[in-house]
Amino acid sequence: MDETPNECSWMHSIRVTLGSLDHREVKSFISSIPSVPTKLRKPNDEAYSPKLVTIGPIHRGTKSHLLAMEEHKWRYMLSLLHRTQNPVSALDKCGTAILGLDDAVRASYGGNIKYDPHELAKIMLLDGCFLLELLLRLSPPELMSSFANDEIHHGSDPIVQNQEFLFSVLTDLTLLENQIPFFVLKTLARILFPSVFTRDADHLVSDLALSLFGYPLIHCSSVAHFLHLLHLSSVVDEGQKVKQAYQELRRCATRLRASGVTIRPAHGKIIRRFDFGFKFSKGVLEIPPLHIVDTTEIYLRNFIAWEQSRIGINRQFTSYALFFKGLICSLQDIELLVENGVIVKETKKSNEDLLEFFGTVTSGVDQMDSSYSKL
Repeated sequence: MDETPNECSWMHSIRVTLGSLDHREVKSFISSIPSVPTKLRKPNDEAYSPKLVTIGPIHRGTKSHLLAMEEHKWRYMLSLLHRTQNPVSALDKCGTAILGLDDAVRASYGGNIKYDPHELAKIMLLDGCFLLELLLRLSPPELMSSFANDEIHHGSDPIVQNQEFLFSVLTDLTLLENQIPFFVLKTLARILFPSVFTRDADHLVSDLALSLFGYPLIHCSSVAHFLHLLHLSSVVDEGQKVKQAYQELRRCATRLRASGVTIRPAHGKIIRRFDFGFKFSKGVLEIPPLHIVDTTEIYLRNFIAWEQSRIGINRQFTSYALFFKGLICSLQDIELLVENGVIVKETKKSNEDLLEFFGTVTSGVDQMDSSYSKL
């Protein structure tokens, strides 16, 4: 007897995942864009939800105010296609290619996507073109000559023209649940601009993305999505051992000072990203300054969520957050670290807000690595 659709539909996600294991770009990143578990998001649910723009299917249609960006996505897509010699043909080629990636795309989200193949392909095509056009509009000038489009007037672009708006958009593009597979971007780039995005220049999309976010360029063979790329550019790969998460530092900043330990900021280039270069020597604990801006908590929580979702990657952000949690037990610890220049406040957040942030940022984590065990 033939199975009815309802009887066999439960097997579909299994077939999708198994079938994607042979896909070169996705086989290492099954379920690489998961929903953040409740135990991680409970202390601050908003840190994992987009404020302006949805990317991918997870948050699509969840909040009415996010619909305002859809028009800009379509305009960006049109601009991208007009960079090609034949926009209509280019669109057809992209649509066919993205539809053919349906199993690989679904596997990236764990196989549990409610949209049918054509609707999912539409989401990937629109969001992928939007992201690629954004990368090109904000790419270095020497590269822009390769993507001429006289019809683009950046002066009327509310995203590029407004730095505060752009900053908010970029923040949304780093959220774990707000991603599309990186191979979608690379596929579109190769189809639309084959003379630029060649197999030999496979790293070019990654370079554009890292430049956009202001992160150091790296060469990596495979990337799951934007957040993964930023993580790869940030962590120090020294083969730290993964272990059960716990608070290694058992004395907070004021108790360390009372014990004769001097805590001071590490000198060097000012970096407004996370810097893991802690050092302890001859009674002096040097910590790279942590610049607290409005997005610090969002970035750190999503990096930690990414680390907790994967096997076999460094969990340096988790260990970093646990180290700060060990340093900070009270408002007096916050005040000491601010006074010493270890914490640099560039936000209106109060010391009480920071105390709550450091106390809850590792809530629900299961694993860390050995980054600071010796220290």
